Amino acid sequence: MTHYLVVTAIGTDRPGIVNEVTRHVTDCGCNIVDSRLGIFGQEFTFIMLLSGDWNSLMQLEITLPLRSQEWDLITMMKRTERHQTRDYPLSAEAEILIRDEPGIVGRCTQYFSAGGWDIHAMQSETLEQTPYNLLKVNFALMLAEGQSTTEHEQAFADFCRELGAQSFRIAFNQRHA
Repeated sequence: MTHYLVVTAIGTDRPGIVNEVTRHVTDCGCNIVDSRLGIFGQEFTFIMLLSGDWNSLMQLEITLPLRSQEWDLITMMKRTERHQTRDYPLSAEAEILIRDEPGIVGRCTQYFSAGGWDIHAMQSETLEQTPYNLLKVNFALMLAEGQSTTEHEQAFADFCRELGAQSFRIAFNQRHA
């Protein structure tokens, strides 16, 4: 039987650290099913979905905390199940460019959540410039049911204007049954 484990590793970015982590995962007999890596300041964050038999995951759960101390990493692990894809008749990619201020990302996530959107991915980046920084935020969204794309597009445009966004766009992909 295949088991699954989510592992997050955070530490100072340095050459070879990702290789050390992935080599240890492989040495324990686990397979990397999915992964994401991000650099934030001088730190890296590495998130992996691993699969393996019970013994392989248990070996990793026991040995990774000790290896993480050697590598000066913070790690977290959680057992999980394989992701079950839901059927979403409507998906969208949204982008907002706005003056960077505290709370903007929270207002965006609240807007999408209140509208019934499932946020599948989010990426934000501060663009440093004068006289003020800009924030560029991208969202991958899914919706199970609801309004027409025209109504969503208008509501999103109204929301972005209310925020004072410099630019915004939303592109829909509607699945046909």
